[in-house]
Amino acid sequence: MLTNISTKGRQLKMSFSLKKGFTFGGWLPHLFPNMENIYPPLDTTISHSDEYWLFRTFLESMKNASISNPNPSVGCLIVKNNNIISSGCTESWGNRHAERVAFQNISAEDLKNSSVYITLEPCTHQGRQPPCSELFKNKDIGKVVVGCIDPNPVVSNQGIQSLINLGIGQTNFFLSNEIKAWNYPFFIQQQKNKLFIALKWAQSLDGCLADDNDGWQWISGEQSRTYAHWLRQKYDAIMVGIGTVLNDFPSLDIRNLNHINQRNPLKMIYDPEGKIFSCNEEQQKKLLQKTLQKGSHKIFIVDKNIFEKFRNSKQISIWQKNLLENNEIEFINYQGENKLNTAEYIIECLNENNSKILNFLGRPLQSIMIEGGHRLLSSFIQENHFDIMHIFTAPFFLGGEKHKLFSKVKRSYQDYSIKEVKNETRYHIAAQALLGEDNLLEIIKK
Repeated sequence: MLTNISTKGRQLKMSFSLKKGFTFGGWLPHLFPNMENIYPPLDTTISHSDEYWLFRTFLESMKNASISNPNPSVGCLIVKNNNIISSGCTESWGNRHAERVAFQNISAEDLKNSSVYITLEPCTHQGRQPPCSELFKNKDIGKVVVGCIDPNPVVSNQGIQSLINLGIGQTNFFLSNEIKAWNYPFFIQQQKNKLFIALKWAQSLDGCLADDNDGWQWISGEQSRTYAHWLRQKYDAIMVGIGTVLNDFPSLDIRNLNHINQRNPLKMIYDPEGKIFSCNEEQQKKLLQKTLQKGSHKIFIVDKNIFEKFRNSKQISIWQKNLLENNEIEFINYQGENKLNTAEYIIECLNENNSKILNFLGRPLQSIMIEGGHRLLSSFIQENHFDIMHIFTAPFFLGGEKHKLFSKVKRSYQDYSIKEVKNETRYHIAAQALLGEDNLLEIIKK
């Protein structure tokens, strides 16, 4: 669908569904080439339509794997005579936008009568980069096709309007939902002015995240784990509870991805009682090999009184001293006096320490993926503090009770409230896919 008029508000609908083959991690065959038999490239029968080129532009937007956070990961293609003559994807925060990458080293003659495709409308304001809308002036470009309206109120509809004023602007919303999903943390941040929170877990058919002997390797299959690692690269940080850390000693890094822009996320551990300070020698050894391995940033959320107790102790151990002096580890806590529920406490703590985290991470924190354990996940669900759930369900039963969501076994955070069916909260399944033998559901709020 083409139009040369503004469509203000169209892209702000919160509940939407994705085309087959697309997830919130993008186009699945980009990760799994063997899936092209299941999900062939879109509109190959109309090989040089605007829809076809927008699809190719979407693939371009995936090339930098969200290293642009907190900016959206945008793709740009310049097409002439049905050939791509230049392309670009948004670089890391503070560096060039997709349009500037694509326009680099391309002559005015090449641009003449060309078609430019952009997944998101060009910016019109001066930020860390000059406004991209200025690139299109006096270039004799044939047309510019925009795939989605920017939710940023500073930009929204102004980018496409500037192109319309030049007589070259068009919109085509064929992949607007898919573009929004790929940049979902950016859209939520712009619309709600909040930290984006994703929940991710793998479970059996009867909802067990591990067996009752604490075994969890592996509930999900290889493709599910690869996709989960892709999500780790997509989000800025991953969070687990200290119980998961001391039981599983997870690496919390990215593996099994062959991508040129691979980066490990910030590791966050919710440890209100400061259990990390009291680890035995065997635990210390495993932590240094896995969760606390060198080369990655780690943040621990610890109750302020407990943290001060260890920091000011005159009988501090070597382990505790090394934790406190490690420049790859930061401890944060909430300074407020009010007693908060678990998820609310974590969010307030992160908001209160925003500047500290910015200095530590080197860029704004836009998104977090909560990976476990089941108690921490349950708290975020009950308190309604999440924006998306990535749920991997494997085709077998475990029959346990200990590691289910909302389990009463070994409850250590606040109690859960019990709902009746008539008072249920229903969510929207925005995307689903078969990853190996596992069923992936990606669920958002209505």
